[in-house]
Amino acid sequence: MQIILLQKVQNLGDLGEIVNVKPGFARNYLIPQGKAAMATEDNIKSFEARKAELEAQAKESLAAAQARAESLEGLEITIVGNASPEGKLYGSIGPREIADKLTESGFPVDKSEVVMSDGPFRQLGEYEITINLHPDVDSVIKLKVEGEE
Repeated sequence: MQIILLQKVQNLGDLGEIVNVKPGFARNYLIPQGKAAMATEDNIKSFEARKAELEAQAKESLAAAQARAESLEGLEITIVGNASPEGKLYGSIGPREIADKLTESGFPVDKSEVVMSDGPFRQLGEYEITINLHPDVDSVIKLKVEGEE
């Protein structure tokens, strides 16, 4: 299925590209989220008419993401969890806990922006977390997981 991208989509393409995707991905995710439109002649013409507006929005969102990344740069957060004497957590620390702690600290972050490629943390220690604020902007923060006294 051919679609035209209305914004940059990571691992798919940039604004204005016409790409082939599976129908379910287009119907269930890209089109409802406003990230793409069907690549019909009418939609392509309307895209060309709105191209400057969409590019301005893309620049605005990139600038906002870069500003957020600068505020997060070098940030360290500490999460305290219940742990065994060997340093294993009872439970785990996942994206939701990290996003909640960042928001509580005054840096609003959505849990979908927290990238944990190795899965949730189940041990005490220090970790580096990637926060994906925009397809072109990532920020790295430090996380300390400590046990309760």
